Amino acid sequence: MIVLTATVAVSACKKEDSGADNVIITFTEPEENDTVFSWNQVHMEGTVTGDGTMRGYTLSAINSSTGEVVYTTTYDVQAKAYNFHEHWINNLQDTTTVIVRMDVLKDVAGNHEVRERIVVCLP
Repeated sequence: MIVLTATVAVSACKKEDSGADNVIITFTEPEENDTVFSWNQVHMEGTVTGDGTMRGYTLSAINSSTGEVVYTTTYDVQAKAYNFHEHWINNLQDTTTVIVRMDVLKDVAGNHEVRERIVVCLP
């Protein structure tokens, strides 16, 4: 009986981590409005921290004029913090404003936190 009571007490104390309410996305690179010359790399680097277990993230580079995704990667990793470091080579033919977007899945309910940086890619 004592073992059963102790098991119930321990189980009751365990809190189900349904996700993060607060998420902070910090870009180390790129700087806002960076200029990237043709065939040079766009560095996408930074950290994500949450107050609970997040459910993954997608990092993308998007042509702001057309909406075309020129680079994307998704990680389905459950963690309270992420470090990201990706590279995309600017192979665009025209001067283009590109949105670098970090989209974090905060919780099991599907809530997101998004942060963006703008870079100008030259041909």
